[in-house]
Amino acid sequence: MAVTDRMELKTQKKEAALTVNELLYLIFFSVMLFSKGMGWYDGMRPYQLCLLIGMGCLGLKLILTKYTPWQLLAAAVFGVLGVLSWRCSAEKGMLTCVMMLIGMKDVRIKKVFQVGAVVWSSVFLYRILAFLIGWDKGILLVHKKLGAFIFRWSMGYPHPNVFHISYVILLAFLFYLLQQKGKKLFGWIVAALVGNVLIFIYSVSFTGFLLTGMYLMLVLYFELRSQFTKQEKVLMQCVLPVGLAFSLLAPLIPEENRFYEFMNRLMNTRLRLSKYFLTQEKITLFGQQFQLADKDLNMDNSYVFALMTYGAVVFVLLMIAYFFTIRNLVKENRRKELAITLGFLIAGISEPFLFNTSFKNVSLIFVGSYLLNEANPIRRQNTAWIGICTLGDRSLPKNAPAEKLEEKLLLGLKRIGAAAGEKKYLIAALTCVCAVIGGTAFGLTAQMPKEYLVPKSICDYSLQEVYYLDEEAVAKERANGSEVLYYMGEEIPMFRFSGVTVTVEWMRGMIGAAILTGAVGALLGTGIAEILEKGRKKSGQYE
Repeated sequence: MAVTDRMELKTQKKEAALTVNELLYLIFFSVMLFSKGMGWYDGMRPYQLCLLIGMGCLGLKLILTKYTPWQLLAAAVFGVLGVLSWRCSAEKGMLTCVMMLIGMKDVRIKKVFQVGAVVWSSVFLYRILAFLIGWDKGILLVHKKLGAFIFRWSMGYPHPNVFHISYVILLAFLFYLLQQKGKKLFGWIVAALVGNVLIFIYSVSFTGFLLTGMYLMLVLYFELRSQFTKQEKVLMQCVLPVGLAFSLLAPLIPEENRFYEFMNRLMNTRLRLSKYFLTQEKITLFGQQFQLADKDLNMDNSYVFALMTYGAVVFVLLMIAYFFTIRNLVKENRRKELAITLGFLIAGISEPFLFNTSFKNVSLIFVGSYLLNEANPIRRQNTAWIGICTLGDRSLPKNAPAEKLEEKLLLGLKRIGAAAGEKKYLIAALTCVCAVIGGTAFGLTAQMPKEYLVPKSICDYSLQEVYYLDEEAVAKERANGSEVLYYMGEEIPMFRFSGVTVTVEWMRGMIGAAILTGAVGALLGTGIAEILEKGRKKSGQYE
């Protein structure tokens, strides 16, 4: 990753000093992001604590911020509608989305993405490490995929799909900050695609896999295009209207229609689920609570979910804000922002993460920045209308810990980015390869379980025999070479799986061993390379 040298960093640091307002928003953003990265959700105490801290920081930031008439109007309208949607629907999703949006006044996008990259990458890597070591396996689902029952691991997240979507969010943070072009950028994209395959091996999320590929293809396409044509600009601005039309109108097509049948099958019955809510429930102004007899009924389409759950008023205003944001991004040729925004809006057709409490829709940062920092629909924008005090605009001291940490992180990224092109790191690569080979060999020696027994409640529908096991039966199964997972008592029915299910899980164990040992090898090799470099410097053989 190309990063400026130390002198340029100091200059950049002086020009980009954090203000109190920015710091408060970054604390809010990092706390909320950390809570979702850990897999916590509404109703859990850790999440509620993070929400309380985040809301406190954001509330203080809003009070200390000075607004023009338009900015105050935009923040007030979305803020009120966010609270109304929460009170009417009992869902905090739109409230958290609005919080991310209205707090962007006087906050730089790059600062938010720098903090997001550090927080999300740290927590994401922790989740994977915890799984590979065995600290926290997370939720297990057994679904029938590609003609066989396969384990789907969530890595501590609420669902395997959420795990894969989290990888896309990580890429969005990293590729937004990435400054490399041409062949180097292509190399990073290839590395991200390899990561996509590895994540898919565990999540078996076709939606997440396709979303990742689509986002990376957008990044590559925007890089290859030196200049957009008028037709391309029009097409980019049509993504949202077309997505809305498909989401809200396609489910209303008669089920006998071939197009409906094909799309419903392709989207795993999501069209039929959307049709139920659009035809059987009323569209309200400010949101509603659903009393569903069937718990399997859910809205995986973000647009249908937002419209039906939070009401028409906030939904329409938010879509209008998105449209003008995209229009502005196209006008200013901001390709990184467009790749994220368009990719996420397309993904929203089959995934609910855009407007629920997942806090993963980082495209809202661009919407908030446009509405509160760039849009000028009201004249005399230079007139501050309200501001309790000027404390929020004050810059933090030059020796503030936050700025020191930022400088160290940027310098660290520079060293990592430069490492790929330095011969001294060949030893690190060789050590990593040797470790991978050793880890793979170790994985091959692991004994393959005879069968797996798992609770029926986490499995897809199956006509196979049901087993009830007491403690003695569980011990006997394990002694005979079978694995009993998530045992919850003798009254809980269990399914037995063998064949492809066992083989796939054994192969995952081998891959996990290779990944874990490879990472250790890379760290060890890097350390050796650094020691050798220092030795050369001392002996005068290395300049």
